Amino acid sequence: MASKAGEGDKESQGFVANLRQQLADLKVFLWDPTRRTVLGRNAKSWGEVGLFYLIFYSCLACFFAITLIVFYQTLSWEQPTYWAGKNYMNIPSVGFRPNIRTEGNIAFNPTQAKSYDKYIKMLDSYLAPYNNATADPYVDCTSGKAPKGKLCQFDISQLGPCATSPYGYDQGKPCILLKFNRAFGWEPVAYNTVPDRLAAMNFTNGAGTVLCKGKYAPDRNALNGDDISYYPREFSPNYFPFVGHIGGIDATSKYLSPLIAAQFNNVTTNRNIRVLCEAFSGNIQASDRTEDIGRLQIDLRVSAGAN
Repeated sequence: MASKAGEGDKESQGFVANLRQQLADLKVFLWDPTRRTVLGRNAKSWGEVGLFYLIFYSCLACFFAITLIVFYQTLSWEQPTYWAGKNYMNIPSVGFRPNIRTEGNIAFNPTQAKSYDKYIKMLDSYLAPYNNATADPYVDCTSGKAPKGKLCQFDISQLGPCATSPYGYDQGKPCILLKFNRAFGWEPVAYNTVPDRLAAMNFTNGAGTVLCKGKYAPDRNALNGDDISYYPREFSPNYFPFVGHIGGIDATSKYLSPLIAAQFNNVTTNRNIRVLCEAFSGNIQASDRTEDIGRLQIDLRVSAGAN
């Protein structure tokens, strides 16, 4: 037993001695006072390594800078490389408010203000810039396009009963705001022959419009024959085309899209209704419209009673 204990002590002592030697070697590797080296290199060696990487990364940075300069020479600060009507897409997409993206629909009860409060707040917030656009660079475009360096002001009084809160939601006649999303360079054109659907609503063949209807026959019946009012009926051509910069103005952040308000006058309650809204203009063909371009679907439900 004593012999085994002695062997154990020797192993323990050998382990400690080996550990000490390794720590001593590490210390010498970090700093060797005899050779005056750090991590195995003296001052000259470290200087050579540092100079190499300085030159290497400087050349790499110069190469990157040159590629950026060449790349920016291909870009225009006035317009995107690919834009509507030229080589990207033929028509703009259609947008609407209030658009609660997390829900994908408009559902409320006219007798319960809390159920439609979020829609009212979104419309208030969206229309706030329109109410504040009364000074430079905004100008009245009733009689013509904005001069260079100016932007068109959109008078929200054109939205009729949909211009002010609560936007018909308290009466079960909800309003939605429709617009052509910004598509650089796209400009609507007049129809050679106005479609019957537009002629029936006294369309004057201006800059196009957005019309809504029930997607299927049961949806149209639930809207009582697509009983929808529009304010105004169409967009003014004076607001188009949209451009990114005008005379130093960043139109991307300041441009106010013209709007059309659609008010659903007679909605059958307690029904899920699919509403299809489509863009119309002389240069928009039916075949151009897809689920993402030129049309959109809205799910509408107006509840009654405790529903």
